[in-house]
Amino acid sequence: MAPWYPGLSVSRRAARIRAALAATVRPVGADLFVCQTRDVSNVGCFLDTALPLEPGTQVQITIFDRTRGAPVEIDGEVTRALTGPHPGLGVRLYDPPDEWKVMVAVLAHAAPANDKPARRLRVLVVGDERRQRGALALYVTSGWDVQFATDLDGTVEALRSVHLDAVIAEHDVADGRWQPVLTEARRMQPGSRRIVRGALAGPAPATPLVHRFVDRDAGLDALLDALTADLGVGG
Repeated sequence: MAPWYPGLSVSRRAARIRAALAATVRPVGADLFVCQTRDVSNVGCFLDTALPLEPGTQVQITIFDRTRGAPVEIDGEVTRALTGPHPGLGVRLYDPPDEWKVMVAVLAHAAPANDKPARRLRVLVVGDERRQRGALALYVTSGWDVQFATDLDGTVEALRSVHLDAVIAEHDVADGRWQPVLTEARRMQPGSRRIVRGALAGPAPATPLVHRFVDRDAGLDALLDALTADLGVGG
């Protein structure tokens, strides 16, 4: 175990390897979210996310190690939070396991010299915990910066915190909870894409409140098309 020196940032202690790895992040006292790492080291990582977390927030991070074909779970603490055009969170890890260090070593040998990350979609997913669990695998593989909310209050808080490319209501069309969620999204961030993803019973929801409906059984490609297609409609 490497010694920990309070006050020293991760970036000054270890070489950072640029790597975009899907990460599921569970902050203490807040909803989980999905993002990618921007870089990793033996003692920390930088999360490419616009979600604001205060320095000192403890987090549990799960990253899938493609070499071993198994997840790596690590605990850490947010040490810095960047805002502006390139927001993100620097995380110092508590006693990272050997599996993490091996993964970093493999990435160090494979990392390209100059790899500038492209801007990723920022998405808010709104649904109860059961629906979140059912959809988590899809959003982890998306490569997007994904925040989750379970109700209208959480939706409004997220809309106030960060600019979003899309708000996805994980509700069946017959479930009336998506309507106030997307109404607030339209009011607070009219430029964001508004999508309902669920089961269809009756006519599909229509503009101007909803830009697209996506069947819950459709894959990631259908959802990506809903987020990026030129719909030719206003807010």
